[in-house]
Amino acid sequence: PTFTRVLLDTEQVDSRLAILSASIPKFASKVSSLSSDDAKFGDVSGKGCSPLFVAVRFGKAVGMVEGANSPALVELITEQIPELKEEDE
Repeated sequence: PTFTRVLLDTEQVDSRLAILSASIPKFASKVSSLSSDDAKFGDVSGKGCSPLFVAVRFGKAVGMVEGANSPALVELITEQIPELKEEDE
């Protein structure tokens, strides 16, 4: 329901937001390599089945939410989604 709401409520969502999923056991090293000063999550291989949402801009993590925390996830998306591009007239 959270992603559906964000997708329906966001203008030009296709050009501003991508929601992807990854299997931590298969991609733990890649996910860990995204860590930055804004989002440090250490060893993700021990996260088990707990959700980990990572906001990525320009190849680095800019924020993260651990667990199923809809309000925090919506806030992260709202803070990090690129501004609307003005259309040429």
